Amino acid sequence: MKYETRRRRFAGLFWLSLFAVYSVAAIGVTVLDAGEEEYAELSQVSPVTVHASEDMRNLGAAQMAAVYRAQSGAPFAALAPGSTLRIVWPDGSSEYVVVTNPAASDGVAPIPGTQRDAADQPVVAPPAAVRSAGPLLPHD
Repeated sequence: MKYETRRRRFAGLFWLSLFAVYSVAAIGVTVLDAGEEEYAELSQVSPVTVHASEDMRNLGAAQMAAVYRAQSGAPFAALAPGSTLRIVWPDGSSEYVVVTNPAASDGVAPIPGTQRDAADQPVVAPPAAVRSAGPLLPHD
């Protein structure tokens, strides 16, 4: 009886660990480097860094994703919605984006907090400007 219980536990542990390893292996991040030959001359990519506006970064990343899809063997299945990409810009800075709509020209969205400069340090966004209607006056 003890042998059967142990065998079931080990079998369950085996299948659980196999599933966990498979899940980790299946979640992959595709790295697109703007320094590579096929991406270096793209019009929306060459002037972009992580310090550029979000719209410029989205267009550049979407253009790189489109070239990647076009060069793959299965262009419509290569980067499905929800795929995660690591984009390395020409200056060496990088960020992670997620594919939202493969058919759109701006079909990627940056993942907040993943922007890194060329020295691999996190990029801190400047604080939002505080709008005030006038000078601050002390209350009586």
